[in-house]
Amino acid sequence: MSTNVDKTEIQRAAALLAEGKLVAFPTETVYGLGADARQQPAVARIYEAKGRPSNNPLIVHVATIEEVYRYADIGASWNPTVVTEWLHKLTPLWPGPLSVILPRGKEIAENVSGGGPSVALRIPRHPVALELLKAFKGPIAAPSANPSMYVSPTTAQHVRDSLGNKVDCILDGGPCEVGLESTVLSLLTATPRVLRPGAITLDIIRHTLGCTVDGPLSSGEPQPADLLSPGLLAKHYSPRTKVRLRTTLTQGERLPEKTGALIFSDWRPDFPATETRVLSTRGDLEEIAAQLFGALRELDQAQLDLIVVDTCEPIGLGEAIMDRLVRASRQ
Repeated sequence: MSTNVDKTEIQRAAALLAEGKLVAFPTETVYGLGADARQQPAVARIYEAKGRPSNNPLIVHVATIEEVYRYADIGASWNPTVVTEWLHKLTPLWPGPLSVILPRGKEIAENVSGGGPSVALRIPRHPVALELLKAFKGPIAAPSANPSMYVSPTTAQHVRDSLGNKVDCILDGGPCEVGLESTVLSLLTATPRVLRPGAITLDIIRHTLGCTVDGPLSSGEPQPADLLSPGLLAKHYSPRTKVRLRTTLTQGERLPEKTGALIFSDWRPDFPATETRVLSTRGDLEEIAAQLFGALRELDQAQLDLIVVDTCEPIGLGEAIMDRLVRASRQ
């Protein structure tokens, strides 16, 4: 990951955040659109810039585990002793692509939570994000830096293309390493639950906590009325071009003339693809995840009528990849 961002630029970005402005910055997952998580008007600018539903909560980024305790209200947990023990066990996974949902502390603006009483907190791993947090000396609310429901950005250019002058400053820290949004883990109940899969897999969390951890809700289960986590909308991560999973194609089906193909490894389309992107020649899931959103954006700009996307087993990191693709293909 690049650290070639001038310290003067980071200080300038920190000053803009203090003024209630918006700053896009790199994390190891995707680029975030940041605002001071303590300023309600600043947080409102995030929702406005993205066109994001006001009930869709934001993740708050902090620099240290001490700040996790500061900006959450552990005392309001279902069992403060157990939750504190869980946080201690999860500490080795930070900095990293893990967001933990806890009762919201009083310093965090209410609109960060989309109307609910909880807050998702994480310590990002990208050096530029950490330098910005340390320079700012406060919590930064930051969803992905793109219009709501569109494909998340994994480069600074993606942010420029998507949001343009809606952002007051863009810190260019190079391409994102992970390429998919963080895992979101709720600690609000006696059985922890992964709400959004990511690079920190369900098995890793179960092993780390040493207890039962529920997986994400399936599409057949009742969805909560109040969203606890970002990334739970049925349609999300979607390019403007229609997306189909290759497993939904029927033999002999006639596809539009301008159809693109996004390939993971050894699958070869049996239709003449106008544009093709191969994410990994060996089916490496980390490589696929890192390249996925960038390739979707490229094909979306190719004036296609349809994008057919390869699939993988929804196991481990594959669960996060397929979660994004199923939501991207929803109509």
